[in-house]
Amino acid sequence: MTDYRKRMFRGAKIEDCIRDFIDMESCALEQIRNDETEFVLFSKGMHTAYQFVVNRMVRDFEYNKEELKLKQKLSELEKMYRRLAETNLEQSKQDLFQTVEQSYYDVDVPEDALEELKELSPDYQKGMFEGMSFAYEDVANYISIIISNVENINDKSVNQLISLISSNNFVNKEIDLDEESKTYKSGFASGAKAGFKLTVVELKERFSVHV
Repeated sequence: MTDYRKRMFRGAKIEDCIRDFIDMESCALEQIRNDETEFVLFSKGMHTAYQFVVNRMVRDFEYNKEELKLKQKLSELEKMYRRLAETNLEQSKQDLFQTVEQSYYDVDVPEDALEELKELSPDYQKGMFEGMSFAYEDVANYISIIISNVENINDKSVNQLISLISSNNFVNKEIDLDEESKTYKSGFASGAKAGFKLTVVELKERFSVHV
């Protein structure tokens, strides 16, 4: 393919197109593994066709297939963390005890845990959920920066992301959990710390990182 055509077609739309074909290739492979009917041959043919298209587009437009998959996973995580940020922000406006009490799962919550929830001050609860929302939004921003600015996204990029999150001040912050200290500020710190730590666990599991 000529340099002119590469410049004309290269960009987000091509990446989206390649991702779609990668998804279809994976879907066809899954059908091959699970289907025991005469459609297996059809699925094999489709898998081969999708694989050919992906490889051809990756080669012609000089993309890295594994990098695209990694970039897609990070994009999905960014969206997920932004949704979690919104969810926790909404929860900060509601009483946690009432939310649990009115849920279908309240019977599974131990009585002593319900009592603890009941005794949590509104300010502490508000701070806790806003802290978690802050953490998830921050991580989503970290991911967005990597996607936008790192030229070659690879395992090293994921490790850098995990290190960046792990080095956040809230992660290593000592929190006083005495009853008298359960203020909005301590709730925010607890929520942020939990949020950042949960994202680290999630990233390590998603990308099979062992550190």
